[in-house]
Amino acid sequence: MTRYDAFHLRLCAHTALLRPERSRSSGSTPDRALVKWFVDNAGRLGCGRLPPLDHTDLEIGIGEVDRRIWSVLKPVVQALAMRRPAPPPSALERRLTWLCRTLTLSPLDGAILKLAVRAALFRSFQTLASLAAEAHSGRDEINIAGLAALSGHPLESVRQRLKASRPLRLLGLLEDRNGGDFAPTRTVLHIARLSASTDEALRNALLGRSTPADLTWDDFAHLGEIRELAEALVGAALARRSKGVNVLVHGVPGTGKTEFARTLAARLSARACFVGEADDLDAEPNRQDRIAAFAVARALAARAGRMLLVVDEADDIFTGVDEDDAGKRRGSKVFMNRLVESTEAPTLWITNHPERLGPAVMRRMALAIRLSEPGRERRRIMLGRIAERRRLVLPPQDLDSLAEIEAAPAILDGGLRVAQLTHGGAKAASLAARSIQQTLLGRAAASPRPPAPFDPGLSAADVDLAHLAERVAACPGRALSFCFHGLPGTGKSAYARHLAARLGVDVIERKASDLLSMWVGGTEQAIAAAFAEAAERGAMLILDEADSLLRDRAGARASWEVSQVNEMLTHMEAAQHPFACTTNLMESLDPATLRRFLFKVEFRPMNAEQAARAFETQFGHPAPASLRELSPLAPGDFSVVARKAVVLGVRDPAELLELLTAEVAVKPQAGRARIGFRP
Repeated sequence: MTRYDAFHLRLCAHTALLRPERSRSSGSTPDRALVKWFVDNAGRLGCGRLPPLDHTDLEIGIGEVDRRIWSVLKPVVQALAMRRPAPPPSALERRLTWLCRTLTLSPLDGAILKLAVRAALFRSFQTLASLAAEAHSGRDEINIAGLAALSGHPLESVRQRLKASRPLRLLGLLEDRNGGDFAPTRTVLHIARLSASTDEALRNALLGRSTPADLTWDDFAHLGEIRELAEALVGAALARRSKGVNVLVHGVPGTGKTEFARTLAARLSARACFVGEADDLDAEPNRQDRIAAFAVARALAARAGRMLLVVDEADDIFTGVDEDDAGKRRGSKVFMNRLVESTEAPTLWITNHPERLGPAVMRRMALAIRLSEPGRERRRIMLGRIAERRRLVLPPQDLDSLAEIEAAPAILDGGLRVAQLTHGGAKAASLAARSIQQTLLGRAAASPRPPAPFDPGLSAADVDLAHLAERVAACPGRALSFCFHGLPGTGKSAYARHLAARLGVDVIERKASDLLSMWVGGTEQAIAAAFAEAAERGAMLILDEADSLLRDRAGARASWEVSQVNEMLTHMEAAQHPFACTTNLMESLDPATLRRFLFKVEFRPMNAEQAARAFETQFGHPAPASLRELSPLAPGDFSVVARKAVVLGVRDPAELLELLTAEVAVKPQAGRARIGFRP
């Protein structure tokens, strides 16, 4: 304990020991235990040698001290407050004074906060407060009565300042430990224990150093116009020192929200301050710790030049603030709203769960940016840059293969780190990334589809598929919708992916089973999320087995069957990105869906010429003459037989024909149609 803190302890002892005479009858004396503490600590308090005392009365019994002993000690206690030069403020006092001034606390709030901090840091203050309050408190706690006794302020005045609606609690400076006990939050104790004590040193210590971004501005090009608007908005706020400019950055974990904040700050030549992360606290900060850290950072930002505040996991601060039920509400709704409105510097609020912020907070955001997983080409570029940073040499084909994994940048980066540590190359990176993606999805992550070329000439349809692909590729707009229907294996999904390649866009492929949910409203949410993701990435959405999502509402037995069709129709109508639905059951679709499709294409069995060419292309042998008698055949049949032939070691054309015949035999259409192609 420094000389200044010992001086402060002496004044507190004077106030606590003489306080009973102001609140009780004139004949009352202090509590025996409190007087014993004074006698035991007289040397520390600078009292010198005490007059001779009968210590027996101090050692036994409870209640007030004997009047004879108090008459001897009272003059010594009164002398504690004699005018004498106060020592220079200690470093702790300068830090606490700076904190009170930075947060514009009232003198009483400042006195309470300083006492609470000293009680947490110095055992002598905590013991004195407990004895003065005649209540036992935890090691780092101080009771309301103890605060009043040591500060000399009325008990009710102190109680009012410690209400949840007052600054000490609202700003997260003191936390309620129940039973009238309070303690400084970890943020306050962190400040109290800093080695810095000047204003500038404290600002630098609390704001921390700006960590450089690992990604570049171009890595977020997939965000499109919203990225440019964010740059313009935050740049203008920095230039004009505008208050209350808040930007919400949200998305699933690993999509680069934190990196976006760093990259945006670097783009604007600003300093990104991650609130509450300037230095390690003793433990994971709670809500009050984080509010206190934000309150301090917000105040410092007003004098810190070009600064961008970043609050990660923002939902932790705001969850429960917007509750209508006052009994469930966390903190003051009005205070939290004003906290957002009055931010001194542009602030980015990062969260994985924007719905937890509540409408009141959301309305105070100037902009909301959803970070989705980047498309394949963007992933390819990012992977190349990350591999270079990690000094990994990967062939272009390996980077192409890794880019096929539809995972967030952080997951892909983690995979490359595994490859770096294990020297396992792209295989290790892929396995690691897929293991994490599988856990997040709750199911096996899809393996990348081999980039096999699609030949429209091998698929039969009621339109010229090659000509349609040419016209689609030349179309300046992207509001293109397709319904591909027909027999299984005729190439519906493959043609949809072929169109996406011709358009130069990514593919987001979902089966009905990926979207259907057992929970009420879950299917509708999944449908909306799929269309939203496609819109953000400018990708082509392919919905396989679409009949499960667009079944005729006339036969619906439950309201959810109607609502999911309505949800699909709404998004199909509004989509400005290409999408395709595939189905084997065109007749089961709701009639209202038909006008939502710009193109409706029926895929049919292959004709004789197509089948012969497919046989030669797939197996390397001229087609047997009897192949013409086999129907209905589809490109998918040749793919299945080709894989089966590898397993069985079949190469003879006649045996291959037998395998094709077996595939056709199990089709429902085979029993209803004459074997053979129509001329």
